[in-house]
Amino acid sequence: MKTQYKIGTIASHSSLNILAGARDEGFDTVLYVIKGREEFYQSLDLANELIILDNYQDIFSQYSEDVIIIPHGSFVAYLSLSKLMDSNLKLFGNKDLLIWEHERAKKELLMNEAGLKLPKDFSNQEEIKFPVIVKYDGAEGGKGYFIAKNETELKDRLNTAKPSFIQEFIIGTKVYTTYFNSIIRNRLEIFGTDIRYESDVDTQIQLHDNPAFQIVGNIPMVLRESLLINYFNMGKAFAKVVHEKLEIPMIGPFCLETVIDRNLDIYTFEFSGRIVAGTNIFVPTSPYGYIQFGKNMSMGRRIALEIREAIESDRLNEVII
Repeated sequence: MKTQYKIGTIASHSSLNILAGARDEGFDTVLYVIKGREEFYQSLDLANELIILDNYQDIFSQYSEDVIIIPHGSFVAYLSLSKLMDSNLKLFGNKDLLIWEHERAKKELLMNEAGLKLPKDFSNQEEIKFPVIVKYDGAEGGKGYFIAKNETELKDRLNTAKPSFIQEFIIGTKVYTTYFNSIIRNRLEIFGTDIRYESDVDTQIQLHDNPAFQIVGNIPMVLRESLLINYFNMGKAFAKVVHEKLEIPMIGPFCLETVIDRNLDIYTFEFSGRIVAGTNIFVPTSPYGYIQFGKNMSMGRRIALEIREAIESDRLNEVII
């Protein structure tokens, strides 16, 4: 069933996931492509309309009354968030949360208020207990992160870098859990879990002491069910705090990025307040999407389904904030 609305996004990150899901729900699609990349996206024949941009910022001149834009990681990494907040684009989700995602102090406030266990952050280098991981603001897939095992390593690396924060490095299994908070169905859904594969840090042979953490892909993971219950409760607590602090509900997809240590303690070190690239491995469906809906349900399709049900119930204004 076609609607008057189209679903669009910028061609990168999880755009294929988003548009394939929109197509599954019967929406026409619009893809905004940076010049030079159009041949690849044309070859997939996924978008009803391809609009060529000279750069990411050109998206702000592309307002259309009937196009609903789905934000993803490239919006946080490459766009001016102040312009995004002021733009008249029809954005699905709680766009204020993108600001909170980008700023470390706000990010930690939300996670702490939700009662999540966090690795310790060190503002005073004299208090540091090693090892630590040094990170930067933004959403560029771990670019520039490094581990310091002692004071000498930390000082040597900091001479050439200006990190946004220094964090306790938890040894354990990294687990990225994705959720969908449905406004229309009034429920939280666990969507899937994955492990990120990070350039040379995850290779079996490491030839240097400072491995890179640039994300190159994702690997699907199925958690033991007892842990899955813990993650469900964490997601509920986080969504509740977002609503309280921002006075706007959590809308649609989000992700809690965690480490599980040898004692099965779960440490949350980041969150993403929109679709994450880890959901791309679950096209056409995630295990939990299939279990909950009895049919294939990718994250792109879950977003489109929420939009469809919002349109049909005359509640679109509740999911485009």
